[in-house]
Amino acid sequence: MGSLQVRLFVTYLIIIGVTLGFAALSLFLLLGGYRDEISYGNLEDIGGLINQQAHAELQIARASGESPPPGDYLLLLLANFFNGRQDNGIAGQTRVAVVDKSGKVIAEAGPAPPLTGAVVKEAAPAKGNNSASPQAQRCRIDPPGGAPLLCVSMPLSQSVLDSFPGTEASAIIVAEPAAELGEVLGDLMPRLAFSGLIGLAAALLLGFLLSQSVAAPLRNIARAARSVARGNYRQRVPATGPAEVRDLAANFNRMTEEVQRSQQTLRDFLANISHELKTPLTSIRGFSQAMVDGTIDDTAGIDRSARIISNESNRVLRLVEELLDLSRIESGQVSMRQEDVDLVELFEHVGEVFALRSEESHVRLEVNAGGVTHIRGDFDRLEQVLNNLLDNAFRHTPAGGSVLLASRNVQPGLLQVTVSDTGQGIPPDDVPHLFERFYRAKANASENGAVNGNGTGARKGHGLGLAITREIVRAHGGEIWATSETGRGTTFVFTLPNAGRPAPKGAAR
Repeated sequence: MGSLQVRLFVTYLIIIGVTLGFAALSLFLLLGGYRDEISYGNLEDIGGLINQQAHAELQIARASGESPPPGDYLLLLLANFFNGRQDNGIAGQTRVAVVDKSGKVIAEAGPAPPLTGAVVKEAAPAKGNNSASPQAQRCRIDPPGGAPLLCVSMPLSQSVLDSFPGTEASAIIVAEPAAELGEVLGDLMPRLAFSGLIGLAAALLLGFLLSQSVAAPLRNIARAARSVARGNYRQRVPATGPAEVRDLAANFNRMTEEVQRSQQTLRDFLANISHELKTPLTSIRGFSQAMVDGTIDDTAGIDRSARIISNESNRVLRLVEELLDLSRIESGQVSMRQEDVDLVELFEHVGEVFALRSEESHVRLEVNAGGVTHIRGDFDRLEQVLNNLLDNAFRHTPAGGSVLLASRNVQPGLLQVTVSDTGQGIPPDDVPHLFERFYRAKANASENGAVNGNGTGARKGHGLGLAITREIVRAHGGEIWATSETGRGTTFVFTLPNAGRPAPKGAAR
């Protein structure tokens, strides 16, 4: 019973068994009416024939006489006719009798117990249209000392009654015991058994197919999950089966794609961090070894080597600090204060920080705080976001260009901040990857090149600033994106909730 398919199959069988049980109980309860229908149907067939023949015999007897016969002669003729039918073995359990107008039996033929004196009751019209006796009625009769009998009453025609004046006879009845339940079951059981076997076979086949349609896709997902656990992140499963199973398969495929992407990101991260650390550590090792070995022994060379070692050490330290900062923000270990921040004050502060750089690089800085000027957030972390974005803008904007810092309302409760420049722009293929760790556009890599004291090319930044910026913005309940047009500049845009809108849960991590 551990297999899902076996459980589903057994469940189907139980449902089928319970359904068949209720069907059998309902059939058993309905067999009483069905049994009476069978008996009444037989009586109507026999009664119609007997009534027709009895009327024919009476007409013949009446035609042979010269004077009207007495009423008792009618009963004698009917009794002889009934006894003749019984002697021929036609009647079997069938009882034939004549009743008067009150329904009392006044003459009979058939096996014991006698019906004479019994009264017919519960008369009802017979079903169907019997041409031999169109006025036949269904009835019941309780013989003295015997079990109740089902009967059909057929009135004598008025012409017969007129031919035998003074008779008390009114109708002919044909009666027999109700069919036994065993007879009914014996008659129906072969048909029911055959139908039940066909239904059971169909139910088993359908149950197997249905359980297979659910279990087979789940087995595929289980095999794929084991394959993923062994490191095969390219594993995918077809989305087949019921809607819920298809949804599970689609989610599994998305999960494996995300795991594959995460693993690739991790490999790229390790490769990038190794590359970033290799250059400064190589410089530190080379110059320190030269000083220890005495290769560099003059005062000027030692001072120059010491400065290079100090700069490269600071570079490694900044890289480690940025990595730790990014890791803490992503894991929620850094708490973002949620307080009212005056956007005008924040913009003015950042403008003062970059005023000297604007003057030295001959790049115009424009600051325009529009819309709602109060937001919810951490002043220091938002300043870090603006510093990163403005630093990138100034770095890639040539002399004579401009950098714009602005804000505006985009919808109630949401503010949009824009940092744009008039630099060379970023290639379209690089834009989607700007916020990934250690990613730097190819065009920017050459621009960032600088020659240090030992003649080695060193690039400013480590490709972590925008990744940290994105995490800070998301921690404030906003989102950040970039657009760029080659030769015309780049624009970074991020959103923030204003002071009238509470930050979402998890924003103040």
